[in-house]
Amino acid sequence: MQITSVVNQKGGVGKTSLSVGAAAALAERGRRVLLIDLDPQGHATTEMLGLAEAPVEAPSLAKALTKIWKGPVEELIVPHPRSNVGRGGCFDVVPTSPGMFDLIRRLDQFRVPGWQLARVLQFANYDHIVIDCPPALDVLTNNALAASHGILVPVQPDRTSIRALRLLNDQINYVQQTVNRPPIAYFGIVPGLYRRPISHYAAAALQELYGFGIPMLSHIPLGVVMNEAAAHGVPVTTFAPETIQAVSFREIAETLDNYYAQRPQPAVIPAEEEFVFEDFITQVSHARNTNDNGARKGLYDLMPKRPRPPH
Repeated sequence: MQITSVVNQKGGVGKTSLSVGAAAALAERGRRVLLIDLDPQGHATTEMLGLAEAPVEAPSLAKALTKIWKGPVEELIVPHPRSNVGRGGCFDVVPTSPGMFDLIRRLDQFRVPGWQLARVLQFANYDHIVIDCPPALDVLTNNALAASHGILVPVQPDRTSIRALRLLNDQINYVQQTVNRPPIAYFGIVPGLYRRPISHYAAAALQELYGFGIPMLSHIPLGVVMNEAAAHGVPVTTFAPETIQAVSFREIAETLDNYYAQRPQPAVIPAEEEFVFEDFITQVSHARNTNDNGARKGLYDLMPKRPRPPH
């Protein structure tokens, strides 16, 4: 299984279009594909694919990430019924849910936020998982990066994308160090949202983006066909299979499949820290005796606790 995050903290660069298009093109190749809508705005679920959000009372990605619900990932999945899927393939979606907007605050409360998404996905049975990340370098994006073998970075050919790419690179280094995982591969940069013929300004920005040494994949120019496909709730590879946008998504899918053929090693997910009541009481007792000189100083001394190791 190969996990690919589509990530850029800069909004409006075509992350959702790339996520849906690449996932659909992989399914068209006969791959088993799961698309994760990690963006609380839920554009991949509702606008691009015409699916409903997970009901409030049902299992959802938000509940799974915060351990309110601990069932199998299969119970979160909705198949997309209106896509061209090759022999042996499938195109499934983990939709957004109402609890996603509150998720960032709750994930920050974990001792080591970063591995929650990887734990939810570790037993999924797919060839490819594509994660549509939110337009922010927050704990949700960090979770996606921690779980991923590599990333696709959609960019606009302008100077703001150059700065955004530098910031993203810093964030990736931070995540690698924080969760102690191997380097995250750049599967490629995908320029999009530009008009043809390309302007001198855009051409100069693209030339500078080449200087990062990251593979430059097929370009996805602006086209009304993208909006029309979304209005019908189907990927552009199904709605308008002969367009340049559909061809570009297929070329990007081929690139991802080439990485998949190398059988990427899964990320080593650390064992969850088990909550030990005695350790908790030891910590609280020590803090109380250090900081409280009043009558409650020895309040926890009779509670069961483990001895603190010598300094």
